[in-house]
Amino acid sequence: MNLDKLKIDFRDPMVILLCCLLIFLSGGSLLFGNAQGHFTLELDAAFGGDNPGYTGFIDEASVNEKTVNALEDLLKQDERFTVLRTHESATGAAVSETAEKIKADGPDMVLSIHAGWSPSASDSGTRIYTDLPGTPGSQEAQKFAQEIQKAFNTEDWNASLNYLYYHQAQGNTWTVDIRDMAAEQPAEENPSTWTLFEKTDVPCVIAEQFFISNKADIERWNNDQGYQLIAQKYYSAICAYLGIGEMEFEAAEEAGE
Repeated sequence: MNLDKLKIDFRDPMVILLCCLLIFLSGGSLLFGNAQGHFTLELDAAFGGDNPGYTGFIDEASVNEKTVNALEDLLKQDERFTVLRTHESATGAAVSETAEKIKADGPDMVLSIHAGWSPSASDSGTRIYTDLPGTPGSQEAQKFAQEIQKAFNTEDWNASLNYLYYHQAQGNTWTVDIRDMAAEQPAEENPSTWTLFEKTDVPCVIAEQFFISNKADIERWNNDQGYQLIAQKYYSAICAYLGIGEMEFEAAEEAGE
């Protein structure tokens, strides 16, 4: 064999074009891993097990569990999705355990469901959070969060986009500072936020679904029809974020029927 004939001139435009194509097909497949239209979504029902989370007129963990169960049931009807959970239904997990599970699973996106609580009985709505600006995954998470806001706002429901900051106070205490994304943000180095954001890099959104300290919120959403509508809104937001069409499914039967 004449090895001279195997020499490659990397200045040749055709060679350059072929190299670019090879890079796209190999490394590019990592960047566009969902080009075939399959997506892995991990759902987190915060708290659970022996930890009820916030307690108001109902327990936060109950809201989280029912929301995730309804969304999981809906998403599993769409073969384009692989649905994972950070912990099994009716169980709980520490935030550190949740973060480790997410890192091991490597999902395309994460949705963590919480419920809101306030000493003011008039506070209402859905608070949507992403990691702070400039952090890994925050830009994509903000796009996802915006679609969630749009989906719930169509129900004449106040869904707001927020950042959460923890500020250290005297001793070993911390204060919580919730800022609308459009507002001026605090100027400080290495600010602290939700632990789940700090311990993971994938696009992640945390939603406080409704306020368990508000009777009107509970009356509207804490029922079978309410949780099914919540699931449908998240499904719409997920599809809009991913740029894929929604599929139509048969309505799920209400609990007890």
